Amino acid sequence: LMIYLQDVPNGYAHCFAGKDICPKASTCLRAIAAQLQSESQEPQPATITTVNALYLKQLPDLASCSEYRSNQPVHYAKGMTHLFDELPLKQAHSIRLKVLYCFSCESYFYRSRRGTRLISPQEQHAIANVFRSSGLGITPKFDEFRDEIDW
Repeated sequence: LMIYLQDVPNGYAHCFAGKDICPKASTCLRAIAAQLQSESQEPQPATITTVNALYLKQLPDLASCSEYRSNQPVHYAKGMTHLFDELPLKQAHSIRLKVLYCFSCESYFYRSRRGTRLISPQEQHAIANVFRSSGLGITPKFDEFRDEIDW
């Protein structure tokens, strides 16, 4: 999956430690963003959000950096409009409530159901556990899947 400078979210923290200093720079989104910025032919912005170099200096091991973000794509589900179609009516309401609690807020549930918000692997796993614990032998069905960068 190619990453371009325009893919980097606004205000995203860049890390200019580089490959000479950081062993994880080649796979860290923050270092990749910094590299793309420094190689850009566009006029450079006056200010940019960065990982504090003093923070990096105090780390006993750069491999333990809390600001590291992997460039590996994440397998998201998109949409769950038919998630409850196969459920018996008697259990549909309670299972729906349990699935709603798999999300940190109700609006995430509805946005995820419509497909305007991607469903993380952790949320997919929690939903699968709800279905598994129902004892019905039904596997949750999502509308589609996407592999995307988790900025």
